[in-house]
Amino acid sequence: MGPLSTAYVATPAIVLDGQVDTGAVGDLMALVVEETTTGMSWCEATFGNWGMRDSVPGYRYLSGDPIDFGTALAVSFCTDGTDRRVFDGKVSAVQADYPADRPVRVRVFAEDRLQDLRLTRRTRTFDESSTADIVGRVAQEHGLTADADLDGPVRKVTAQLNQSDLAFLRALARSDDAELWLDDTTLRLRRRPDRDAPTVRLDYGGDLLSFSVRADLAHQVTEVAVTGWSVADKAAVHESADALDLAAELGPGERSGSALLASAFAERSERIVRSVPLAADDARALARAAYLERARRFVCGTGTTAGDPALRVGVRVALSGLGGLFDGEYAVCRVRHEYGLAQGYRTEFDVERAGLETPR
Repeated sequence: MGPLSTAYVATPAIVLDGQVDTGAVGDLMALVVEETTTGMSWCEATFGNWGMRDSVPGYRYLSGDPIDFGTALAVSFCTDGTDRRVFDGKVSAVQADYPADRPVRVRVFAEDRLQDLRLTRRTRTFDESSTADIVGRVAQEHGLTADADLDGPVRKVTAQLNQSDLAFLRALARSDDAELWLDDTTLRLRRRPDRDAPTVRLDYGGDLLSFSVRADLAHQVTEVAVTGWSVADKAAVHESADALDLAAELGPGERSGSALLASAFAERSERIVRSVPLAADDARALARAAYLERARRFVCGTGTTAGDPALRVGVRVALSGLGGLFDGEYAVCRVRHEYGLAQGYRTEFDVERAGLETPR
């Protein structure tokens, strides 16, 4: 066990329509903010709903002021002298609870601005466009700025078939081994190794309160191949991806799931057959994305720390105190910030890693 960490109590700042609302902070009973690589960032805040309003006792949050549908709601924490925002969105649901044995309360639910993309469903096509091109166009349609730094195939036709803009862009990004996220009013697109993200250091017995981790070969493969037919070339298409595509993401001396699978069991290849026309560069991108998605989930873990707003999806955590096999850097793929009157501020996070240290 390492040294004990310093204890503190961090109260979130509740920002309504751009202003910190001290009344809402005082009434706050519980808070959850969650962010993942696949959905939107969302927030659930629970407030005590009885008190003085305009010098008269009554319900404080059922009159459309200070919280109503569409109210801009942001949450930030200050744990090290720096105010860090963990959520920024708009209220989309309000729930009132009237329990028999406790004071009345109101729960407010909010989603980030990706809600605009989630609620917009279309059928259309994009001609001679890359994923980065399409992200730029969709961002502009929603009043967002695009920062799409991604090399990928230019597809002759890309179809959006009765999909929301959010689901469509997420699927496109995934097919090119990229992640899509919202940064204020900028829609960003990057491959995971190209994300400019800080590294947070956590030590078990110190800031890392708990951690559970598993290295699993059950879904690993040594190769992914994509096959199909190229109409332009009038020829079969066969492209593949393997451990060479992962090499740049492994640290010195790390062993990938593919390598361990081959040595402990056997070479195992998976083939994806596409029934729609396919170009060679598109097939190559699909094979690479499918292989890397599996490879990065070779080692998966869930941890808890004493509340850290610096933990966001996309950052890396350097974990120590776990022993030689599981010490090292992981990519954060889910974060859940929780605050309650009893337990204070806690952060739960999920991580992924493509390799393990070689035993010495």
